[in-house]
Amino acid sequence: MAAAAALSTAVSGATYATAAPAAPASGLQAQFAAAAEEFKVPESILLAVSYQQTRWESHQGRPSTTGNYNVMGLTQVDLAAVAAAQAAAEPEVDQRGEGTPSASARAVPAPAAPVDSPALHTLDAAAGLIGRPAAELRESTLQSIRGGAALLAEQQRRAKAPQSGDPAAWYGAVVGFSNGGSAEQGSTEGREFADRVFGTLGAGATRTTTDGQRLTLAPDPTAAAHSPAVDRGVGRPGQQPSAQDAPSGSLAAPAVPSAAPPAAPSATAADPIECPSTLSCDFRPAAYAQNSADVNDFGNYSIANRSGAEIDYIVIHDTEGGYAGSLATFQNPATLASAHYLLRSSDGLVTQMVANKNVAWHAGNKTLNMHSVGIEHEGFALNGASWYSEQLYQSSATLSRYLADRFGIPLDREHIIGHDEVPGPIQSSVNGMHWDPGTFWDWNHYMDLVGGSPAPDQGFVVGGRITIRPPFSDAYRPVINNVPAQPANFVYLYSSPGGPLIGSGTQNASDWTDKAVAGGSYVVADIQGPWTAIWYNGQKAWFWNEGSSAVADNRPGQFVVTPRAGLGSIAVYGRSYPEYSAFPAAGVPAPDPNIVALNYTLPAGQRYVPASTTPVAGDFYYAPTVNGSAANDRTWVTGSTVRYYPIRYNHRLAYVSADDVDLVPTSTDALTGGQRVQLLAQTTVGPVNAGANYTRGVWEKYHGTPSVGGATDPGQSFALLYMGSQLHAVTVANGHVYTSDRNLSTGVWTPWYDLQVPGLAGPLSAGVTEVSVAATGSTMHVVVVAGGRLLEATADYAAGRWNQWGDISGVLGLPTGALNRIAASANGNVMHINGVGTDGRIHVADADYNRGVWAYGDITSAVGPLSGTVTGLATVAVGSKQQLLVLVDGKVKQAIADYAAGSWSGWGDISAITGQTTPLTKLSVTYTGNSLRLFGVGGGRILNANGDYAAGTWSGWMDTQAPGAAGPIPQVNTVAVAGV
Repeated sequence: MAAAAALSTAVSGATYATAAPAAPASGLQAQFAAAAEEFKVPESILLAVSYQQTRWESHQGRPSTTGNYNVMGLTQVDLAAVAAAQAAAEPEVDQRGEGTPSASARAVPAPAAPVDSPALHTLDAAAGLIGRPAAELRESTLQSIRGGAALLAEQQRRAKAPQSGDPAAWYGAVVGFSNGGSAEQGSTEGREFADRVFGTLGAGATRTTTDGQRLTLAPDPTAAAHSPAVDRGVGRPGQQPSAQDAPSGSLAAPAVPSAAPPAAPSATAADPIECPSTLSCDFRPAAYAQNSADVNDFGNYSIANRSGAEIDYIVIHDTEGGYAGSLATFQNPATLASAHYLLRSSDGLVTQMVANKNVAWHAGNKTLNMHSVGIEHEGFALNGASWYSEQLYQSSATLSRYLADRFGIPLDREHIIGHDEVPGPIQSSVNGMHWDPGTFWDWNHYMDLVGGSPAPDQGFVVGGRITIRPPFSDAYRPVINNVPAQPANFVYLYSSPGGPLIGSGTQNASDWTDKAVAGGSYVVADIQGPWTAIWYNGQKAWFWNEGSSAVADNRPGQFVVTPRAGLGSIAVYGRSYPEYSAFPAAGVPAPDPNIVALNYTLPAGQRYVPASTTPVAGDFYYAPTVNGSAANDRTWVTGSTVRYYPIRYNHRLAYVSADDVDLVPTSTDALTGGQRVQLLAQTTVGPVNAGANYTRGVWEKYHGTPSVGGATDPGQSFALLYMGSQLHAVTVANGHVYTSDRNLSTGVWTPWYDLQVPGLAGPLSAGVTEVSVAATGSTMHVVVVAGGRLLEATADYAAGRWNQWGDISGVLGLPTGALNRIAASANGNVMHINGVGTDGRIHVADADYNRGVWAYGDITSAVGPLSGTVTGLATVAVGSKQQLLVLVDGKVKQAIADYAAGSWSGWGDISAITGQTTPLTKLSVTYTGNSLRLFGVGGGRILNANGDYAAGTWSGWMDTQAPGAAGPIPQVNTVAVAGV
């Protein structure tokens, strides 16, 4: 490696430690501190450089696609091995994607050889500086950090700059770290990397790595401000600004980057650099030239005049020949391939090669070429490469957000796609389609940077949408053939729960047929415990889903496509060409074949997510010659009768005829429709909320909700009430009653607000100790015990007002302290307040709001005495009956009041009927359909049993925190439930 040797020679006069410290620091944070002290480099600089290289990830010593290793991202690229891998690769086909025999037969030259540079060998240089074997820098976080610190110190020495403790003085050294010292520190190569490093330095960063190490970089805005760094809009790491350099849909010249581009072919007036101002960008045009005397034989793109209306997608690619080699490949017209942009890994430089108005040949599918912008990311054909540099993610996400804002491209994974998600235009092209950026591209991180992450989980629903999102961390490392265990961006798909992979799928990284990739949206076909099925490739495809592999997307107003009523299986297409008659009408020849289906179908009853709910007209861009000399050359042919919906069909997109499908709403979510309950529980770390839809057999997963005043009271209890599309919650905090509402259409909770203020229920003279809630018509009744008195306030939602506290104890003639536990329910216009008296006996107060009268009595003689201590009380009224349930020494007893008959039943032993084995500490009850739903806290978990009164049966107790239900949460102390 001549470049590495040259760099090592250049720094051989430096004096550094040649062995690891005698007592190496443990933990990454300590290792950064130790290396900073050893090499006299500011620790904050070392941390910020590593963050912008790898986000402090070691990647277990495996290389990135550009030969970076370990936490400092030091490079070691064997160009001979890269060239050999390129030579052994499958012959490339042209990326015009026209799907014709003549196009498929066209030979394409081998990629240009990668170009050597000191920036490709910083690991070897660092190993020489610290006197350690290169293998140790690849595998050891400590030696990687020491090597990175040594390189920074050497760059500072070469610049004849002092080893200052001021981070601002190290800007030039950071530039040199990025470019391997191969360029003058005043040049632009490496400056964007340095600018981002100082942006991170100014903003600070805190992150837990995939192997569980928590690191913190304190913000230092002063150092960033005093450095030569240009503001790249880094802000808080992990966020990207919204680029607004040109109006949506406009192809006006955007702002020129603030940093001057390096010496290179510059953009012409006709083709300005189209790039957000926060990125370093240049323009190095792809070839546009003939390959022979034939004007039809040319490369590498089509002259066009696209506006934002024609650009719907962004396609992510990676190269295999490095930045310089890939640039040379795209500048050879015989390649028959190009992209609009090429990104450099070392510093995130963005090179534009094709103006966005023109059609680059990058996707291998003419339809996608016509309607997309292609972004290539530097990479090498390296054995074992399994991650991408942070600079690629940062620059690419900023560029994608800029393009999306400019052209109105939705920020979702049906519009920002990988090359591996582009369909084969015709069946003979399917097997030759690419699979980059591959299984190790972190789509979760990328979409977080872009600002297009999925919606929060609101429950998996058959017929609803979900978005695949496995964690890209050590918590999820699927088995991949010939690859060490590591994070990946997909879930495997199976023919049945626990069965074989779908089709003839394998565990090869390149086999896309049995994988659903992060960010892809699908329709839920079935749910069986922890297994979820999606409609995929014309079949049910199952994946293991304990709640962490996907998120539900049940936003209102969404639609899916399904075969039109009366049709069986319908055709699936790989491109969206217009009808034949559109071509002679435009004066151009029709391609042969034109409209041709793939060997796939979409069977009746299945549902798929469309990329657009507005069908697109079939179209074709005719530009057969290099000089526009053909009759009607450079003509956009648009059909009038054939329209398509682009859909997420399998791993790839596809098209279906709008005439073959109906656009139907997604199934309503777990929060609305059917027999359903909502739970609100207090855990040791704060309140959580979940729901169950018994009609659909699905659970909304537990999720945190705000605490009252932001403070957590582990013993805090709640009461819940369904009214219309709202869920109302009440609780007691610091002796005051608070309430909050959840909109079940959106899933959003309001902040908690204090009822004991003027204008609402009003103040109370004593602290509240108990609270319950019930509804009669459009009125919510909040019943409390305060200072030993039974009080009530009402919210009249029809009138839009609160009625202040009334003294029920005074109406009933109850002495202060008569009741110490209460539970309220209502049927019709009658409210029932059940209570446990200080004498241990059960009392009931009934309010008939039609007649304006109250009644009160001790029902112990009617239901019988209880043996033991009553620790919980719950009630629900259905029709003319009231169900009263109590907890006695951890067991559940039930009595029923039949108001039509004017009688009470005796106590029934629900614990015995349900086979209860775990004592309960809290109890709540509701009723849906014909079933009584009991929820209790036992062993710190929420348990559920159901009594079906139509069938006369009870279920046993189930754990709501089990896989396939609402999911795991911390220890639970209280629970409340409401149903409808």
